Amino acid sequence: MKFVSLNTENKVGNVIENIVNQTSKLDQFVYTTAEGEYGVLSGFQVGYCVGEDNLDPDTVTPQVVADYLKPYKIEELKEQCNLIVASGFEYTNGDKFLYGTDQQNDFSQKQILLLLNPALTTVQVQTKNNGIKKYTRQEFINLVTYANEFKDQLMQRLDDLIQKINETEYSDVQELRNLTFIEDVSILMPDAE
Repeated sequence: MKFVSLNTENKVGNVIENIVNQTSKLDQFVYTTAEGEYGVLSGFQVGYCVGEDNLDPDTVTPQVVADYLKPYKIEELKEQCNLIVASGFEYTNGDKFLYGTDQQNDFSQKQILLLLNPALTTVQVQTKNNGIKKYTRQEFINLVTYANEFKDQLMQRLDDLIQKINETEYSDVQELRNLTFIEDVSILMPDAE
């Protein structure tokens, strides 16, 4: 395999040949060559791509680099989305909730408990800012609905970005690199009921 990076003039900046093992990320490339050379590259001015040994470095354009980096940008955006979901939300009554996998499971278990036990009128919920609070059946249903809308909107934003990345022909790698999951999380908060 062959590594080719571009410099700020979109010219070939670095070529590494005979790569036998590599790990690619958006801003990092780790490799081992057939000769036993090991390296970690990062801080790319523009970006890089990896291709077959017969890859002609002069054919590497910003478009080629952007196409190579698209999956790594998508992974970065997925990580950003998951962090925002896990960091949680503020409910309409001022209670704040984490919403990582454990909290989502807890919400689901409490929903099932309410469904299986109609005599149950309240459930306890752990908040970030007000400790453990009791929610009535209807209050909890409203909370779960809000939480699901919060997550659904974030997942829709991620899906929209992935679609945009996959459909865009980037002639400037920086345009791809500059995409962020969201600048202002508050625009994704569900409307108050």
